[in-house]
Amino acid sequence: MFSRPRTLSILVAASLACVSLQAALVNGPMLGHVDMREATIWVQTDTPSLVRVAYSEAGNEAKPLWSLPVETDNTLGNTASIRLEEVEAGKRYNYRVEVNGELVTNAASFKTPEFYHDRTPPPDFRIAVGGAHYVTEEGFEPPYTILGDGYGIFNTIVESNPDLMLWLGNTAHLRESDWASKSGILKRFAKARSVPELKRLLANVPNYATWGNRDYSITNSGRHYSYRKHTEDSFNAFWPQPVKISALEGIATRFRRADIDFFMLDVCSYRNDTPDSKDVAKILGEQQIEWLRQEIIRSTATFKFIVAGSPILNPADNPSNLSYAEREHTALLQTLRDERISGLFFLSGGKYYGELTRLVHANSYNLHDLTVGPLTANPEDNSKELNFFRMPGSSTFERQFALIDVSGPEEDRTLTLRVMSMEGKELWKREIKASQLQPTTQ
Repeated sequence: MFSRPRTLSILVAASLACVSLQAALVNGPMLGHVDMREATIWVQTDTPSLVRVAYSEAGNEAKPLWSLPVETDNTLGNTASIRLEEVEAGKRYNYRVEVNGELVTNAASFKTPEFYHDRTPPPDFRIAVGGAHYVTEEGFEPPYTILGDGYGIFNTIVESNPDLMLWLGNTAHLRESDWASKSGILKRFAKARSVPELKRLLANVPNYATWGNRDYSITNSGRHYSYRKHTEDSFNAFWPQPVKISALEGIATRFRRADIDFFMLDVCSYRNDTPDSKDVAKILGEQQIEWLRQEIIRSTATFKFIVAGSPILNPADNPSNLSYAEREHTALLQTLRDERISGLFFLSGGKYYGELTRLVHANSYNLHDLTVGPLTANPEDNSKELNFFRMPGSSTFERQFALIDVSGPEEDRTLTLRVMSMEGKELWKREIKASQLQPTTQ
C-alpha cells in the first residue's frame, strides 16, 4: 500500500548500517496528540532501531507521506515519538510503522480535528476516560492475590467510538521491584503498555495522560523524591505530551479539542505533604497554580476541563486529595471564583472507586469533579472517606470507564456524563449544560 521515495530510502538504508536489522516492534503504535496540522505516533522497539511512519490521506494511498526517521536508543527503553508534520485539518489518515526499512504494522487510522472556528458551530465529540491500570507480572506479585484483570475493557472502550482517550493517572503501578532503578521503571511502563487488548485503542484513538502517585513512586513522594528524574523521564518516554510547559517543572500540559480546553495538572512534582513548622502542605505549588490561572482566564473555550491524578474537590482529609493541602486548595478555588471563569469542569483519578463530587456555591455556580475508578486495577469501596459533597447514586465500586459526550448547538452546549462497566453497561448518567456553569451577574 505504501511505497518509498527513492532518495529518502537511500538515506535510510545508509543509516541502517548503524542499527540492528533484526529489530522488532515491542509496543505500539500509539496515537499521541492529534492536532489540525500535526500528529504524534509513539512506538517502542526491542533494540536500537531506525523508525519512520508512512501515512496518507484515506483514499490516496498511492501517494504516501513519510515522517522524518527517528532512532530509538536504550536510554529510554528504545521508545520514540514521531511527528507527522504534513497532515491537515478535518481529514482521515491511514498510517503504518517502518522499522529498519521494513513496514512492520498493519494500517491504523486517525482523523484530525475540524477547523470550525468562525465557520461552523463546534462539532460534537466523545471523550473516553479511564483510571488506574494494573498489569500482573509473574514473579513480582504478592502470593494469593491478583491485583489486575479485566483487560477486555479496552475493547469495550474502542467499541464505544471515542474521539480521544484520557488516562487519569496510575497507568503503570510501580512496585518495590521497579521504583529504585531507571531500568526497573522503564520495564514496568513497558509491561503496562504490552496488553494485547490495548492495541486497537492505542493505535486508533488519540491518547493523553497525566500521572498519579503510583506512576511516580510507591508512596506519596513529592518534589524531594530521590528517584524523581527517573520516573519523570520514563513517564515522558511512554506518554508524549502535547506541549512542554517551559515555565514549569514536571509534566503539566494542555491541549484543545473543539470547544474544550484541557489543562492536565501535575500532582507529584511540587508535592510536599510533610512540611516543617515553617511551611504548609503543598501539592500543586504556587507556580503551577499561577500557570493555570494565566492560561484559564485567556481561554475562549465553552468548557475548561481541569484534569488531575488526584481528586480535586473531594474534601476528605487524605494526602491523595488536593484538599489535603488546605491553604493551597482554598486559594485555588478562590482564584477561580475571583476570575469569574465560566465552564469549569474537573476530572480526576487516583482512587479505586468512582464518584461525582459537587461543590455548591452560594455566590457562584456549582463545581463538579468526576472521579473515575480503576480500569483494570482492583476496585475498592469508599467507606474510609467522608466525602459529604458526593452526589447520591454516583458511587461505583467495580472496574469502569467514563464517556463524556459534548453536544448541542453552539448556544446550548451540553456535557453528558456516563460511567460504564467493563462490559459496557451504563452505571449512571448525568447532564450538565454550559448554561449551568456561568458566574452570577454582579
